[in-house]
Amino acid sequence: MEATLRQFPFLPPLLLLFCLCACSAQPVFPEPPQRTASFHREPPADAPLVQITGRLTAGHRDQSGVYPVTSAHNALAVRLATIRAAQSSIDIQYFIFRRDETGLLLTRELLRAADRGVRVRFLLDDFTTGDAGEILVALQQHPNVEIRLFNPFPHRGPRALEFFADFHRLQRRMHNKSFTVDNRVTFIGGRNLSNKYFGIDNKVHFGDLELVAIGEVVPHITRQFDLYWNSPFSFPVQAVFEQRPDGDGQRRFAEELERNGEHLLLSDYGRSLQDSPVIETLSRDADLWYWGQTRALFDPPQKVAYTPENSGQFAGGELMERITGARRQLIIISPYLLPGDDYLQRLIAAARRGVEVQILTNSLASTDVVLVHGAYRKYRKPLLEAGIQLYEMSSDLKYKLDNWSGESKSLLHAKAYIVDGQWLYVGSFNLDHRSILLNTELGLVIHSPQLATAIAENFSANVRSNAYTLELHGDKILWRRGDGSMLGRDPGASLLQRIGSLLSSWLPIEQLL
Repeated sequence: MEATLRQFPFLPPLLLLFCLCACSAQPVFPEPPQRTASFHREPPADAPLVQITGRLTAGHRDQSGVYPVTSAHNALAVRLATIRAAQSSIDIQYFIFRRDETGLLLTRELLRAADRGVRVRFLLDDFTTGDAGEILVALQQHPNVEIRLFNPFPHRGPRALEFFADFHRLQRRMHNKSFTVDNRVTFIGGRNLSNKYFGIDNKVHFGDLELVAIGEVVPHITRQFDLYWNSPFSFPVQAVFEQRPDGDGQRRFAEELERNGEHLLLSDYGRSLQDSPVIETLSRDADLWYWGQTRALFDPPQKVAYTPENSGQFAGGELMERITGARRQLIIISPYLLPGDDYLQRLIAAARRGVEVQILTNSLASTDVVLVHGAYRKYRKPLLEAGIQLYEMSSDLKYKLDNWSGESKSLLHAKAYIVDGQWLYVGSFNLDHRSILLNTELGLVIHSPQLATAIAENFSANVRSNAYTLELHGDKILWRRGDGSMLGRDPGASLLQRIGSLLSSWLPIEQLL
């Protein structure tokens, strides 16, 4: 789940209406405690990542190299490899971090890097800290680790009560996701840090996309990290959480990290992490990377202090102008699709002037938030009437490397936009009101016909085999399977899901989702 009200799906209608009225209020933020500003570091010239990326980028002056990572398994393998190669700094910025097997493994590797003298800065949005709080406080005890929380809750009472008591502030979140090592390698995309995103959760698997990037764009990512890290919205974790681990607590925590790490790395999944061919291959072959002019597109942290009416001037507004200005072809991959009336009309106008518009989003069966699907329902018919090709992802996907818990439900979580076969965006931005106006977002805009073509071809293959094609027959929407058979209602959805989607479609809460 990646929105705010999505975390509280069973709110009384009066409370929902209260939120609707409050959402346009000017947020008021607390003053941060005294903090010491810090900035990105340059690694030594002989650091492994400096040597490797220097060799790879030598023939690509003023360009960035990116490589798409769709495999959840490879996403964790490459992260572990870069952490182990770090010599100077690791800067991490995320919306979700969980205390689960992969979260604990990453924590162990970060502490080992800190033991080598690597400085670790970890900036986490406070909305979903949950059981990760203890980890964050324990990490903070290391002299080379510093943790900050973005737009924190008071942490004095029940989370839901605090949320609604200060709704207009706490609904504004940092949705950015970046993982940068030695100011030479960065990971940008939609993936958060938990089992669900690395393929081993036994209930849910998020199908995601992110880019490993090297070259000219990486310093821009580290500078945006510095901007958020030193902003007045980022609080030291010790100023938010009151608990302090004692010696016994720290020792038990260290033992838990070692037990978890050994158990996971000795499993079939863990052994395959060590054997992943992607790390060595990418390190030696520059031709496997996609090279082009690349820039970081991100909101400033102060976006969360603007009213929604005044915050659309940032990254979301620019991205939507690029998307709706397509001339020939537009491919949209967004797990949540709530364009609003303005951008709906712009998409329809693009289709009517001859642009081939294709959209992939979640089906009712594959969504993790029925509330969002209820709000999305009203867009299906006008999109189809305009000739836009609309696809909904099946929840029945099974991947050998991506979904090691084979029974877990698959959900679309990737966010990508491909325009005219020339440039693309990959990052954290959903095509919805929340990404455009409420949360901060981060992604890469890349001019690369080669990568745009590759992802477009992958998109076409995926929608043929793993998604339903929506068609309008008279006044009725039908879902076409890959084998050509037709269904007359949301495929794979339970009766409860269908009822929930219908009922939520009547609520005036779209701008909160």
